[in-house]
Amino acid sequence: MTTRRDFLLASGGIALTPLLRLAAAETPPKTNPATAYKLEWTDKLPWGNTFDVTTANGASIDEKVIDAMAKVAMKGGGVVYFPAGTYTFQKNIVLKNGVILRGVEPTGSTKAKDDNYALSTKFEFPKYVYKAEGEGTPLDTAFRAIMVENPSSDSNLGLVNIDFNRAHVLFDDDHTEAKKAGSNRIVFGCIFRNAAVADPSVPNLKINQKATQRFTLRHSPALEVKASENILIANNRLPKSGDDNFTMNGYILQGAKKAEVALDGVVFDYDNRPGMYINHYSIGGPGGTGPDGTPETHPFGFRKGTSIIDNFVFHTGRIGIGFSGDGVQCIGNITRIPDDIWRPTATGQALTFGSSTNDNRSVEMRGWRWVVKDNEYTVHRNWAADRKYKINDGEGLMHEDHANSTVKDSVLTGNKGNTYISIYKTAGIDGLLIEGNDIRLGDGKQTIASGAAIYATADRNKERFPCRNVRILGNTVAGGGIAVAGDPAEGNVVKGNKNAGIVKVTIKNDAKATVEGNEGFV
Repeated sequence: MTTRRDFLLASGGIALTPLLRLAAAETPPKTNPATAYKLEWTDKLPWGNTFDVTTANGASIDEKVIDAMAKVAMKGGGVVYFPAGTYTFQKNIVLKNGVILRGVEPTGSTKAKDDNYALSTKFEFPKYVYKAEGEGTPLDTAFRAIMVENPSSDSNLGLVNIDFNRAHVLFDDDHTEAKKAGSNRIVFGCIFRNAAVADPSVPNLKINQKATQRFTLRHSPALEVKASENILIANNRLPKSGDDNFTMNGYILQGAKKAEVALDGVVFDYDNRPGMYINHYSIGGPGGTGPDGTPETHPFGFRKGTSIIDNFVFHTGRIGIGFSGDGVQCIGNITRIPDDIWRPTATGQALTFGSSTNDNRSVEMRGWRWVVKDNEYTVHRNWAADRKYKINDGEGLMHEDHANSTVKDSVLTGNKGNTYISIYKTAGIDGLLIEGNDIRLGDGKQTIASGAAIYATADRNKERFPCRNVRILGNTVAGGGIAVAGDPAEGNVVKGNKNAGIVKVTIKNDAKATVEGNEGFV
C-alpha cells in the first residue's frame, strides 16, 4: 500500500530556479522561543548552534536548505536560520535528525491568536493550477510537505516562526504495527495557509467521475505531528485560506441508490480538512463495539509529553484539533468553523444528505488524563447537497466511544463554545472534572440524545458501563441541559450549574449523582 508519505516523496516536483528575496544579514537568535511554557525538554533542543541558510551552497533554495541541514546535522544538530524574506521552494522539505528551521521573531504581535499576527520569514510552495480540460493538472505539481527523513527515530527537530503557504506538516511515525517514532518535536509560532492534501482516489473513474475532478483528503490535516514522547504545538495560526480555492462545474457524484448526479459550484476547499492531528491514533474498536484502547493494547495511543497550546485554527469542516495520549495538555486554543458552508460532498465521491457526516467538531480527545482547558470555539454544521438540511456532527469538545479508550482522571475547565461537550457512550468513566465551562448552544448544535449541552455518559446502545467520580460543577449552559449516566455509579456530583437561557432545561441524572445548588433547570 502506498502511504501518504510515499506519495509525497515520489512527487517532490522538479527543481527550478527559485525566487529568493532576502533582507540584509541578521544575527540568528540562539534562545529557546518557548520558554514561557516551562517545558524542560524544549530547553535542551540545540538552539545555540545556528547556521544562516543564505550562506549555504546551492543554486536554489531547495539545494541550500539541504546543504545547510547537512552541515548542522554533522555538528550534532542545530538551527537553520532564515533571515527575513520570501523563499520559493519547488520540492518537499525533508528535515534531518536534530534540525530546526527558524525564521525571524515577529516584530508586532507575538500571539498567533491575534488577527494581526504576521511573520517576515515566508516559505512559498507551488500553487495548484486547476484545469478543466483533458486529464487536469497532475497532483504532483503541488501539495508539498515538510517531513522528517527517518520517522521512526528523528528527534529534536521542528519549525519556528515561519509563514508557510501551500505546504502541510507531516512529522510521522514508521507505519509499522509498533508505530515507532522519534521524540522532542516542536512547531512554534508558525502560520499555515492553503495547507491541504489532494485525495488521490478522486477522480474515481469507476463511478464516471471526470478526470479533472479534485477533492481534499479528509483525514490529512494541515499539521500532523507524532512522537514517542514530547511534542509542543504552540502559538501557531491557521488562518482562512481561500485565495487558492477553485470551483468545479459538472462535478459527478453518486446520489441515492448510486444514481449519478452532476453539480455545479463544487469547491476544492483548502480549509475543509483537519487542522491539527497530534499523536492522533485510533486506539480502540469502532463505535459502540470496543474493545477499548489501553496502554497495553495501543501503547502508541498513550504517549506522554504532548502540549497543544495557544493555537488558532480556522477550518470549514472536519476536526480542529485531534489528539490521543496520556496527560495531553490542550490549553488556550481557538477554533472556528463558520456558518453557511455548502458541502455537497464530504468524500469527493458521494452526495451528502442530512444523515451524512463531515466530522465538524472543535477538539477530539482520545486517551487518559487529558486536560482541555480555556479553549474557545465556534462550530457550525455544513449544509447538505439539497441546501435544506445540515449534515451530522457539530460537537464542541468530544471524547466518544469510537476508536477510543475509557475516560480516566481527565479535566474540562474554563472552555467556551457554541455547541456541546460530548463525553458520550464511553465504556466507562473513572475520574472526570467538568467545571466552569460556558456552553450556549447555537446553530452548531446537533441533537444526539435529549439535547444536552454537557454529556458525561457511559451507556452504550446495548450495555451500561461504570460512571464514577464525575464532577460537573459551576458550568453555564443555554439551549441544552446536563446528562450523566452509567452503572455501577458512585461519587458523581452535579452542583452549582446555571442555565442562562430563557427556556428551562433538564438535568438527566442516571448515575446516582448528588444534584444540588443548580439554577434554572427542570
